[in-house]
Amino acid sequence: MLPVVLLIALMASPWLGILLAAAFAHPRCRTARLALPTRLPIIAGAGAALIAAWMLLGQADWETVVGNWSPVSFTGLPLVVAGFAPSAGIVIAWTTLYFLHSVRPLPATYSESLPVAPALLVAALTIVAFANNLVTLLVGLGLTDLLTAYWALRRQDNERDALIGLMLNGLSIALMTLVTAVHIAAGNSLHLPLVRLDASTAPTLALAIALRLNFVPFRASSNVWGNPQTAAGALGGLLTLTRLPALGVTRLPEWFSMLALVSALLTLIIALLQAEDRADALAPAVATSSAYLACTSAVLATPGATAAATIAWLVGATLIGQPRFADAPLWAERVRRAVRAAGALCLIGSLPTVGFVGQAGIVATWAERGADGWPLAFVRSVVFAVMTYVLLKLVVRPADEPARPARLIAHPLRPTVWAAREAIGGLAALAPILIFGIAPALLMAGSLTDALARNSVFGWASWGIAIVAGALLWRLEPRWRPALRSISGRLVGALELGWFYSLLDGAVARLRHPFGQVFTLLEGDGMLLWAIIAVLLTVLIARPGGP
Repeated sequence: MLPVVLLIALMASPWLGILLAAAFAHPRCRTARLALPTRLPIIAGAGAALIAAWMLLGQADWETVVGNWSPVSFTGLPLVVAGFAPSAGIVIAWTTLYFLHSVRPLPATYSESLPVAPALLVAALTIVAFANNLVTLLVGLGLTDLLTAYWALRRQDNERDALIGLMLNGLSIALMTLVTAVHIAAGNSLHLPLVRLDASTAPTLALAIALRLNFVPFRASSNVWGNPQTAAGALGGLLTLTRLPALGVTRLPEWFSMLALVSALLTLIIALLQAEDRADALAPAVATSSAYLACTSAVLATPGATAAATIAWLVGATLIGQPRFADAPLWAERVRRAVRAAGALCLIGSLPTVGFVGQAGIVATWAERGADGWPLAFVRSVVFAVMTYVLLKLVVRPADEPARPARLIAHPLRPTVWAAREAIGGLAALAPILIFGIAPALLMAGSLTDALARNSVFGWASWGIAIVAGALLWRLEPRWRPALRSISGRLVGALELGWFYSLLDGAVARLRHPFGQVFTLLEGDGMLLWAIIAVLLTVLIARPGGP
């Protein structure tokens, strides 16, 4: 009974907090920047979800049905969720980000409406994380994609990028649906503990995840995951990747890892060429490239290791992107730099952070594969060297970053209130980094001793050489940076693959026209009638036994 209560609290608390904020807020606060009293219910809802996620991790095996009638009519089985420790850790990281965003002080120029879509994304990603059959997994991914696209369009982000991402995610779900259909046709169970996919499905699943993670060339922009509002799409792919070893897919093709590494390297290089010595422009590139690097943990065929790499990406990249405010006191700036340093250590896999658990053994595993793995190990070392250089620019030289106007809290006790919020947010963000780093067994990733042994001498040597090389790049930057700046324009044009994105733009434009006509019809006065007719017809036709 307790796991069900915790699951309901996890999925419903953010939404309940938003409803309370909307009910008691001053009318002007519903469209303007949310004042602290208005945001208190949202903060309480986010905190309740975070506590429920932590408590859910400690529960024994549990399973519950979240949808019965309609899913049975469509597919012959209900939507079922069950406990899975690696996914529970990822949900903790995601709710940590949601809580951090809720409690973090905002500049006076920031305009924020009630965060409806982020709250719904908590529920959608919970379905993906705890899905216990393949249909539930696909339904959760579909809901996540729709909410992510809605959020991007609602916030008036780049419409082109949002639509291209939705199209690529749709192709990804189509490939996964094809694998599911073939699995069903062979008379196999869809219940995840009983699912054992054939090894021949590995390339198809790898392509589906590559599309969802927007590897090169399947991406809308070079910093596609640099915006925390769109990270849910990548998180859905990593949650699926976490499940594959338990489903029988223990080895993905080498091209998948190479594509992830090349995507990470190109993202960092393009950001360096375009940054023009502005440190703040590099943070989105670090978030995107670290998401790509998290995918390489799949080579370990350990769900807990993939979960650890995902947590390191989510929390570490968020801490790296903490903004600087103009009127912040000196101690607050020092705290911000310390938090950024903690995020950087997590991203480069330093002990005792969760980043080490997610990266330990990757290079050693590739080295054991001989000729197939050595190129991957070399490219990964190059990526780590470049990332170390970028992280040093972000952490050691924050003065290059433009300050934002603050006037955070119009209250006589502003420094005290701000200090409390920063402390609460910092502790919440550091908790998953340190707890899962010291006790990886919570993620089913073995003990810390196992991770140390898995890394091997070769893994430590590769990591150390990459860190030293990155430090040398940073130290010698004045010598080589002018030469790179002289050719940056031509390199960016070649590396960004503009011709391919033009093709994607054309495909999106052609898809928008018929859908636009349909939506014009459906959004008229008869919208509700059309929706009822469509649902009834679909249920009658698709239910077992026919109409």
